[in-house]
Amino acid sequence: MGIKLHYDHRNYILKHGNIADKLRVASAGNDLTENQLEELMNELRRIQNQDGGIPFGVILGHPSSVKETAEVLALIARYKSKWPDIIDGMVKFLVSRQKNDGGFSETLKLDPYIDDKYGGIGRNWYPVAKSITWLTGKALEALCLVNYDDEERLRRARDFLLYNQHEDGHWPDYIGHKESDPLATGNILQGLEAIGIKPDNKVYQDGRAALLQHLKESVENQSTFDMADLTAVGKPNSDPEKEVLRGGIELIVQSQNEDGGWAPIGSKKSDPELSSILSFVAKKLNKYA
Repeated sequence: MGIKLHYDHRNYILKHGNIADKLRVASAGNDLTENQLEELMNELRRIQNQDGGIPFGVILGHPSSVKETAEVLALIARYKSKWPDIIDGMVKFLVSRQKNDGGFSETLKLDPYIDDKYGGIGRNWYPVAKSITWLTGKALEALCLVNYDDEERLRRARDFLLYNQHEDGHWPDYIGHKESDPLATGNILQGLEAIGIKPDNKVYQDGRAALLQHLKESVENQSTFDMADLTAVGKPNSDPEKEVLRGGIELIVQSQNEDGGWAPIGSKKSDPELSSILSFVAKKLNKYA
């Protein structure tokens, strides 16, 4: 039967979104013509920095960001044979940002850009020059999806995540941070899954259980933003898990605006990035609906 959204999200995102938002539309299987995809990749090549990275905010002239690069790389991994120059450059940049502890970090150059976008609160979960757990999860997933062949680097990233989980099943944003961040967990689970961590692994099981509980609470609180992690829990294994999934899907469907997009909590105006993420999630969850 699938998930039926009330309004056309595709046109809204293609009109208002940046390259990453539009690539989510393509990656989710929403039909783009070959010409549209070619135009997107040409635009991506145009803004790609000389170091191979994608600029912060996907904005031409900004310094390269591990977050943006990993997210875009995961979306275009299946086009490796068609656009190897773009993908090889992105891989080169990502591995250059891996630290000795196996984690990935952003350059100090991004400090003012992160401050401009997220303010002081961003320092709690998105510091620069420190290995960040959720960032490592994103980078690990992207590198695995393009079949990056340096197994030693991949194992170090995997171990950084496996050995830094908190007792509650979540992870701190960075080592030494005492608070767990549930919003990091989905990124990390997807990275661990991509490198081949099995569902019966205790770290994976604890993280998945913690994420499901967080998503249950998020559905109850109508926190649409958190539904970005619905795909990270995979196939539901029980009736309570199915109920969380159904509740998340219903929240996504019912919170869509008439223009086809979704708005952050506290706002009525649709946001292209959030809209592309939630439409991507809805499409991916069709197989469970």
